Amino acid sequence: MMDVNQTPPDRMTSEQRRQEVATLLARGIARMHEPRSRQPETMELESEFELAIQPGRSVHGVSNNQRNKE
Repeated sequence: MMDVNQTPPDRMTSEQRRQEVATLLARGIARMHEPRSRQPETMELESEFELAIQPGRSVHGVSNNQRNKE
């Protein structure tokens, strides 16, 4: 199972952010090179991970920049 880094990027050092990006890219490249037999043909409908926000609701509010323009 993949470890999920819960640290917000703005609280990471530059080196930690670089390491996180490098890890994500390496995992993606490794997945691309996996034999097709290991990759499911269809995604499962249920997952052990669930979204914190229900579909249809935005997780982003109005930014200060957008408020100042109005």
